[in-house]
Amino acid sequence: MNKTRRIGIYNNKGGVAKTTSVINIAYAFAKKGKRVLVVDCDNQENCFSFFFSNQSTKEVFDTEYDGILHTTWQKYISMDVATCNNDYDYILFDLPPALSDEVKQIIQHLDEVYVPTMLGEFEIQGLKKVTDEINNQGTKLGGIFVTMFQAKNDKELIEEFRTVLKNRLMNTVIPFSTTVRESQKAGLPIEAYFLKRNVPQIGTSWKIVNAYNSLADEILREVEA
Repeated sequence: MNKTRRIGIYNNKGGVAKTTSVINIAYAFAKKGKRVLVVDCDNQENCFSFFFSNQSTKEVFDTEYDGILHTTWQKYISMDVATCNNDYDYILFDLPPALSDEVKQIIQHLDEVYVPTMLGEFEIQGLKKVTDEINNQGTKLGGIFVTMFQAKNDKELIEEFRTVLKNRLMNTVIPFSTTVRESQKAGLPIEAYFLKRNVPQIGTSWKIVNAYNSLADEILREVEA
């Protein structure tokens, strides 16, 4: 890979697991030996709070995880771009659920944007507005991925989404899991939470971990092709 890739996770609708996805994609990337900077662009700073550490070098903060550092958008824009390109393989941006001028500015700065979405009757209409805006800013749509999928309720809807979105809908589907809230409360990515609790890698528990690992692989295949 010749340069740092700047990847945004964005949807103008809240509650679609943007921050959860950023945290767990960053963890999956780091496991593969990638050096990752996570940039929290939301004023609520949920992602920044999740990774918070007192150890910092001016604009960038360490985390408990090798290969992952984090900062905020305001600190990031004061950094030297050349330094970022030398220090990180990937910069992941957790964008707020808004379509402000600042969000448009951030999207323009990115190489790709990936859009998490829940399944629902109104979501497809909303996705068009999101993808059109990404295109308007001259940034590549990396793909759309489904979160909080429940097979018994969403089987027909996901087929409808695939029909409408075609190859823009990614293969990986993130299942619904009650563990997400537990892991966030513990301040851990889901896989780290399972490892700490010695959760056996059998049954349905690890499905969400495997899904985020699969999503990370799918993104890497796309951006490193």
